[in-house]
Amino acid sequence: MQKKINILFLPLLLCLSSWAQQTNLLNSSYSVSPKLSQFIIDHPQASKLLTNILSEAFSNRTVQLYYYYSDDKSIPSAFHYYPSESVVGITIRENQLPSDEFISLVFEVLNSESEKHFQDLYQKAQLGSISRTNFAQEIMKVEFKAAKRTRDLIGSLKLSDKEMAESKQCRRFIECPNEFEDFLSYTEKVNQITNALRRDPIKEYEMQYDSLRKTQ
Repeated sequence: MQKKINILFLPLLLCLSSWAQQTNLLNSSYSVSPKLSQFIIDHPQASKLLTNILSEAFSNRTVQLYYYYSDDKSIPSAFHYYPSESVVGITIRENQLPSDEFISLVFEVLNSESEKHFQDLYQKAQLGSISRTNFAQEIMKVEFKAAKRTRDLIGSLKLSDKEMAESKQCRRFIECPNEFEDFLSYTEKVNQITNALRRDPIKEYEMQYDSLRKTQ
């Protein structure tokens, strides 16, 4: 039986061009979800971390944040896309722990910085100048870089033992290996443990490749 995903498009994150110079995340009534806002208040290190990566990633771009609700574990906890040039959309599952919501946001912000690399891969896929397998592998390499940065950054959050034990995303990133081949094996292992329907990112990116080829 196909599970349903309810996507709620909320205008929760304001345009962030020159964000660092103009506004503070917690001072905006149109920012993140209430529970994530409280998490950031309760964890000063999280506020500093998020401020730094947002100002880095969106000094000359715009970001739009959306939330969705789903109990389908085969659906990613967050993802990003590029609706137009210099605009990034980040979509996050709301029904998860605030710590997981925060870490998902951090990863997608960092991952979105590879916009030019992603767009280059999409173009090569449309033109057929990259193979299906290599396309999926290159996407994973980009995500590997963002995963390692996320791992290093969340170590500064100083989460309690209870928070770390409960957070799926913390466990997922904190044990991220240093080598790409190990990362592929690790990703497969993590998905088998945490996802009821066994997500396979490589296959998903190969399907994305097929879709891009059709839209040539």
